[in-house]
Amino acid sequence: MIAFLYIHLLSDDQTVAYGTPLLDQVKKQFPDMAVLDVDSQSGELVLHYARQMLQEASKVIVCINSTTPDAGFGSIFPLLELLLANPNEQLILFRNEHIRLQRLVQARPELKAEIVQTEEEVLDQVRRFLV
Repeated sequence: MIAFLYIHLLSDDQTVAYGTPLLDQVKKQFPDMAVLDVDSQSGELVLHYARQMLQEASKVIVCINSTTPDAGFGSIFPLLELLLANPNEQLILFRNEHIRLQRLVQARPELKAEIVQTEEEVLDQVRRFLV
């Protein structure tokens, strides 16, 4: 299974915004890919599904969208730990800057990470990763 996990890191005063055009595009262009989105306020059931998806996938693409460079991890910190320790082939895409998380990823040279700005750049990186 190939998985696409979209993580939205929210600042403390933000609320969850449902519906992400990027996820619609991923589902449309890669119909066989398992797609899930979580945010830093997600509940335990959603996080359980995300952990299970990360563990079962042979390839994982994670897109992390941070609203601020220092947005907190909230409830998803255990999921991030699993992501950083995941032995499967994975690509981590940063939409916007998150200094602390980028440092964690850079400290692990076996992880592939890219910074992207637009939805089209995300889709291009996904295509390249799957080739």
